[in-house]
Amino acid sequence: MISLNERVQGKDLQRFLNSRGVGDACPTCQDGKLSIAVFDPEGEQEGNALAIRVVHLLDDGSRRGYGEFMRVCANCGHIHYIRDAEVLAFMEEESDNG
Repeated sequence: MISLNERVQGKDLQRFLNSRGVGDACPTCQDGKLSIAVFDPEGEQEGNALAIRVVHLLDDGSRRGYGEFMRVCANCGHIHYIRDAEVLAFMEEESDNG
């Protein structure tokens, strides 16, 4: 199984979303476009930048059990989360198929 140590890039997440028919129009404002949150402080890596993974800590210090990648609308701030388990399974399937 692919682990998060393999580092999910923005282009990997976009490929997953495209394969599922998920568009980038904002469902809240209908005017903005959802963009994948990546770590690229210099703005030079484009699709190769690492996708930001959010892990929610509970009050007792434990974790929810999974993380999420996110997309954000620059117009209204709507946030769309994508559970990491599905993305990793997709990447594993891709690697199995060549």
